[in-house]
Amino acid sequence: MFGPEAPYERGGDVNDVVFPCGQVIEPDGDTIRLYYGAGDSCIALATGSIRGLLTWLDANSSLNDVLSLHP
Repeated sequence: MFGPEAPYERGGDVNDVVFPCGQVIEPDGDTIRLYYGAGDSCIALATGSIRGLLTWLDANSSLNDVLSLHP
């Protein structure tokens, strides 16, 4: 759902990791802006739709996936 893809996100002190730092939900109630550390060298911004994220989660997760996270 959210992970390193771009070259500037894939290299650094810790390779292939992005670090979510904070988020803002816009006044439309659907747009989310996620600020994150990328490659230990910069701060980046990802923008998405909350409705779109929930739809993706609904289609790509199951109750068994959720239960395995909480033994």
